[in-house]
Amino acid sequence: MLLNDQLSEFAIPDSLSEWTLPKVAARRVGASPEAVFARDVSGNKETYGQFMDHAEALAAHFLQVGIEPGDRILVFADNSIAALHAWMAAALVGAVDVSANTGYRGNSLAHVLNLAKPSLIVSDAHLIPFITELNFDFSSVQQVVVIDNSEADPTELAKGFEAKGNIDVRHHRNLIATPRPQEQTWPEILPSDAASVVFTSGTTGPAKGVVMPHGHVCLLAHTTAGETGMNSSDVFYSAHPLFHIAGKFMGVLAIFAAGGTLVLDRKFDAKSWLDRIRESGATISIAHGPMIEMIQAEPARREDSDNALTRLMCCPLPKRHGYAFLERFGVKGIEMWGMSEIGCPCWTSRQSPAITGSCGKVLTEWYDVELVDSETDRPIPDGTAGEIVVRPRFPWTTMLGYMGMPEETVSAWRNLWFHTGDIAVRDSSGNLFYVDRKGDRIRRRAENISSFDIEAAVADFPGVKECVAIGVPSGYENDDDILVYIVAMEEAVIEPQALLSFLAQTLPHFMVPRYIELTDELPRTPTNKVKKKQLSERGIQSSTWDRKAAGISLKKLIDPG
Repeated sequence: MLLNDQLSEFAIPDSLSEWTLPKVAARRVGASPEAVFARDVSGNKETYGQFMDHAEALAAHFLQVGIEPGDRILVFADNSIAALHAWMAAALVGAVDVSANTGYRGNSLAHVLNLAKPSLIVSDAHLIPFITELNFDFSSVQQVVVIDNSEADPTELAKGFEAKGNIDVRHHRNLIATPRPQEQTWPEILPSDAASVVFTSGTTGPAKGVVMPHGHVCLLAHTTAGETGMNSSDVFYSAHPLFHIAGKFMGVLAIFAAGGTLVLDRKFDAKSWLDRIRESGATISIAHGPMIEMIQAEPARREDSDNALTRLMCCPLPKRHGYAFLERFGVKGIEMWGMSEIGCPCWTSRQSPAITGSCGKVLTEWYDVELVDSETDRPIPDGTAGEIVVRPRFPWTTMLGYMGMPEETVSAWRNLWFHTGDIAVRDSSGNLFYVDRKGDRIRRRAENISSFDIEAAVADFPGVKECVAIGVPSGYENDDDILVYIVAMEEAVIEPQALLSFLAQTLPHFMVPRYIELTDELPRTPTNKVKKKQLSERGIQSSTWDRKAAGISLKKLIDPG
């Protein structure tokens, strides 16, 4: 089952029985060890051979520490080649890479650690304090590996863990400088074995850890490279975080398998996006809808279309500015629809004219997809909005389940279908058109945000009796700002700025509300449930406090220094 003729050196094996990261890596290094795999925007770069030497050195250390197949390794790090060493090293020894959102703080980060119970932690040095401040049982943690370019003594970094059980702390750079033993062998890995855990927020509970087997992540890379025509001459620019499937599997793993070059940026910045694209010589990239709108809002420049970019994966392409963006920068947009649990079953064709608003057709070789009535699970006719349900056509190509949440796993799989919670319409030609999320929904910068996590944090602030978090339109297509309704305790006074300062230290930055509304009571149903839909429809009022209108900088709240 070759991907296509132009990718004869594609590193994902033809046989699904060999779809594992170690086998993909072995094939790639065997084909092009001297080719440049990764460059970061600071100028660091590694060939495929160098990258795998470093990953194998780190993997050998993991084995010496006592890491076994199935153990979980928490990676809490910004985008970097070093973070990718940890990802590949975990795969080589059969461990599970658990990549946590680097914006997680307090309860959100503790939730990840409690679910993962990691045997080892790999973290950027500047993020270590957010781990050590947690009230967490670190007894499962055998070692912490720190990514740090400074000359800091590991013993200094270890002081933060003294009260946690004197956990051993090592420097990543020292570990990769020690070549693996020549006789080193690796455990046998199967496509059914867990490869990674990616956290995805629901709407009514804390973040869920999606356990992705090797077959699943390989299919994501396989379909991405195939649908975009990715090959060894491509340069992929990625500012997407590595804790997201778009960054790690549709970006890093896809270009790795194709034999091209990855250009890794620390984070997205609309002002410098075009400069990064031009400087890197990028031929392909990815951006979600709000990113595209932010770039389009930047002043036009004469050199906008003077770039090497030929394809941009868009998820989605905004209806309002999308086509103007593509014309402005001279690039072909390729839309898709998917989610961490099931990959990307729907893609638009890069060869055919775009169908406005469509996220593509189903890749029927790999997936069965239906639109059903959410109440009855019965298929609905074309032209009618229904919930998207999905099932794989081959084993081990969708998630194994939600880590530590068996009830959530069972709830998502009903009548032999995975229920996505996404609503869409299909036309008579098989094109799908995404409509919205089912139920309570906060969508912020292409991420589903858990109102549960926000409400739990707000409820911890002194004087709060009740609270509800909802999404309100941000001005970007399919994107929300966060509004919190608060009922104060009797005689309590809630100061919005004090509340935000508190939340900025306890919530990820993308969960900190923009709007606060103080109210005497919340509207409720006869069964005492809050009428969130009514509050959403009410939206912003003259009485609503607005962080931006008040001139308060979220960055300064997060880092007052």
